[in-house]
Amino acid sequence: MSSVPASIKTPLEKALNVLSEAAFIYDENMRIQSFNDAAETITGYARKDVLGQKCVALFDRNLCLGNCALCMTVKEDTSPDKVSFDSPFLRKDGAKRMGRFNAGLMHKKNGKLAVLVSLTDVTELTRLKNEIKKIHSFNNIIGKSCAMRELYETVKNIAPYNSTVLIQGESGTGKELFAQAVHYESARADKKIVKVNCSAFSDSLMESELFGHVRGSFTGADRDRIGRFEEADGGTVFLDEIGDLNHSIQVKLLRVLQEKCVERVGENKTRQVDIRIIAATHKNLLQEIEQGRFRQDLYYRLNVVPLFLPPLRERKEDVPHLVRHFLSNWKGLNRKTVTGVSDAALRLLMDYAWPGNVRELENALEHACIKCVGGTIKPEDLPMIPEFRPALPKPTRRKNLKITKKALVQALKESDHNQTQAAQSLEIHRITLWRKMKEFGIPATR
Repeated sequence: MSSVPASIKTPLEKALNVLSEAAFIYDENMRIQSFNDAAETITGYARKDVLGQKCVALFDRNLCLGNCALCMTVKEDTSPDKVSFDSPFLRKDGAKRMGRFNAGLMHKKNGKLAVLVSLTDVTELTRLKNEIKKIHSFNNIIGKSCAMRELYETVKNIAPYNSTVLIQGESGTGKELFAQAVHYESARADKKIVKVNCSAFSDSLMESELFGHVRGSFTGADRDRIGRFEEADGGTVFLDEIGDLNHSIQVKLLRVLQEKCVERVGENKTRQVDIRIIAATHKNLLQEIEQGRFRQDLYYRLNVVPLFLPPLRERKEDVPHLVRHFLSNWKGLNRKTVTGVSDAALRLLMDYAWPGNVRELENALEHACIKCVGGTIKPEDLPMIPEFRPALPKPTRRKNLKITKKALVQALKESDHNQTQAAQSLEIHRITLWRKMKEFGIPATR
C-alpha cells in the first residue's frame, strides 16, 4: 500500500488514520480528496490510485446512477447533515462486499463543499443476519398442506405492518415459530424479538418482568431494572400464554397497546416504547371472557390480526414432511445413522391423532431414533402408545393345556422319541417337555 509521509500529512489526515473504519473525503465534483489507511486496507485500493478520482471508483459502476445517497448530499440543498445507508462496494481485487456508509457534510475554508464518508465492511454481519432470518423465518415451519400454505401467505401479508397479532392454537402447534416468522419477515427483523412466557412468572414478579422497576420499589429491588417492553424497543414482544395474565397486568397491558408507553414499578415517569406485540394462547379467550378471567377490551385490542394454527390431526399430509425434517435434524446423528422410517411405522404415525401435535411427534421420533437398530425405524421402535401396539407382531401363545403323562408318552412315541418334535406337537417349549418327563419319571431315552 502507498502512504503519504507523516511529515506532510495534514492534521485531518492524521486524525482520520487513527480510525479503524475506512474514511475518505470527496468534493462537490464527487472527486476523492482524502483517503485514510483503513480505507486502503478495506477497499484494496492504494491512496495514489483513488485521489482525484470520482467516488464511483469504489463502487459497482452498474449500481451507480448518479443519484445515490452520497451524490444527493452534494446535489440537493435540502440534504440532511448526515446520511446512513448500506450499499455494495467493490474491492480492487473484484470482490463484491457490503458496506455501511455514514456521510456528513463538511465546508472548507474557501467555502467549497466537501463530504466526509466512513465505510465499515459489514459483509459477514449481513450474511449472519440473513442466516438468522432464514433460520427463524419459515425454514423451521414444516408443512405443505393447504392450511399451512394459507398461513404462510397470511404471515407475509401482515408482517410489514405494526398491527398486533393474536396467535391461537393447541399446545405444540408451533405458535412461537409463527411469531418469529412474523418478526423476521418485518422491517423490525434487525431488532430484537423479546419472548415472555406469561405462565412462567408469579403475579408479583410478572409486572416487574414486563415493565421493569426502580431501586427500592419492593423488597429485593436493589437496583433499577428495565422491563421486557423497554428491552424490545424498536423490535417485537412475543407474549406467550397471554391467557394466564391476571386482571391487574391485563389493565396495564391494555395501556401499552393503546398508548405504547410504560411505567416502571415504583416510578411515575412514563416512557414511550416503539414495539410490536404478538400474543399467543392455547386457551379459548372467548370462553375465558365469559367466565370472567379475561378482559373483553384487551381481547379486542389483541385480536387485530388473528392467526389460527390447525392441529396436526387436521393436516396429516404434513406428517411425512415433518418426519423427514426431524430425522435429518436429530441431535444423535453423530453417534447413530438413522436413514428413514419403514412403511408400517409411517402408517402408524399417519393414523395417530397426535394430541400433543408437532411437539409430540418430534419427541416420538427422538425416542424411536434412540431405540432403533439398523438405521430404519420400525413399529416396535415407536413409544409405548396404545395406538401403536396393534401393528406389532404378536407372540405365539401356547395352548393352555394340562399335559398328562399319557399325552406325553403318546407324543414321544409318535415322534420316535424326538423330544423337539414331541414338544412341537404338544405346543410347549422343549424345556417344559423335559421337566414333564422328569416329573412323570419318563426316561430321556427309550
